[in-house]
Formats: sequence, structure tokens, C-alpha cells
Amino acid sequence: MNESLIILNVGYALTFIALAIREVLWLRATLTAAQVSLFTYHQFYAGNTTAAFWTAIFVFVNTYNIIKILLERRPKIIPDEIRDLYEGIFRNLTTSEFLYFWNMGTIKSVTDGYLIHSGEKQKNLLLVLSGISSVEVNGKPIANLERGSFIAEISFLTGEPASADVHAKGEVIFISWKSERLKNLKHENSSFWMKLQHALSEDLIKKVKPQAKRDSQIEND
Repeated sequence: MNESLIILNVGYALTFIALAIREVLWLRATLTAAQVSLFTYHQFYAGNTTAAFWTAIFVFVNTYNIIKILLERRPKIIPDEIRDLYEGIFRNLTTSEFLYFWNMGTIKSVTDGYLIHSGEKQKNLLLVLSGISSVEVNGKPIANLERGSFIAEISFLTGEPASADVHAKGEVIFISWKSERLKNLKHENSSFWMKLQHALSEDLIKKVKPQAKRDSQIEND
């Protein structure tokens, strides 16, 4: 097999291998290597300038996207005031993903007021930053939510109305994300959406375990 056929077959082989790669960065890198081989063949051996031109465009576009992915994945510094939230709740996100998500939210505060009302559909997902919020069912407090606790996450995940009131005990500072905007990420960035669902599920488990333990103790008594 002569040199030109080796280069041509390497290009096709790499293109075939790329079809089995799911990780976007490696997929683009493999396709770029494949197109470099094909460009070399078309430009220097086959004399097909049209094919060489289009493979060169392909290499340029993929190289641009590879650089873009690398820049997006470059570790970023998390501000000290929210580092505990990242490490405790959002550790499955990259630092870039977390800061992107954080900047989508709006920081607000409520003093001795309701953050959500039972029976109402919720348009926002909330996360407590400071202060204490009381979860109440039929006017009876059943739990307190402090820093790092989500509010309205069940409504966010299910689309159902809130099943409890959440009342601020004194001043409560929280960050709020619009549910509709976050749900759009399900189609825009499915990987991020799955990571967010995981963080919300962990928060639910953390809340349910103490309540289940209390219910069990009541039954035993």
C-alpha cells in the first residue's frame, strides 16, 4: 500500500472511530485528526482542491470548538462566600457549570413573610443563603430550612402545586431561579440538567430521612 492510500485510510478509520465516541471533546479531536489526514490526501496527493478546501473548513470549525470547550472546562475560582454551597450541594458540577448556574439566579430577601404558599404552583426554585425558614402544613411547623436548603424543589421537579407553606422567621436571604428558564436546560444542556436533578434529589433525601425517623418514633410510642 502506497503512502497516499495509507493517509486516506487513516482518515476514514479515524472518522469511523469518532462515531463510537460519546465525549464531545474527544469526538471533535478525533474528527479533526481524521480531516487533517483527508486534507493531506486531497491537497497533496489527489490534487482535489475542492475537497481539500471543505476538509480545511471542517478542521477550522472543529479546532475553534475544541478551544471553546477547553476554555469552558478550565477550572474557575469559586468566591469564598459560596464555596461551601458548591462543595456541599453542587460538587457534581464543574466550577464553570456552577458559576453559570449561580449567575442565572437573583438574590432576594424576605422578613417575617411567606416564601411560598401551599396549593400554589411555583414559578421559581429557591435556595436559602441565610436565616431560617419554617415549613408549615395546616399552620403546624414540621421542619426548619437553613443555609443550603432548597425551597419548592418538589414543585420544580413534578410541576405540582406546593404541598406546604414556607415562612421566613426573621430575615431570610435566598437565591431564586426561574423554573421555566432552568427547565429549558433539559434540551439545551442535558448533562447539566441531570446533574441539577441529582443535587435536588440529594436535598430531598436529606429532608425526608429525619422526617421518616420522627414518624417511626411516633408510631413506636
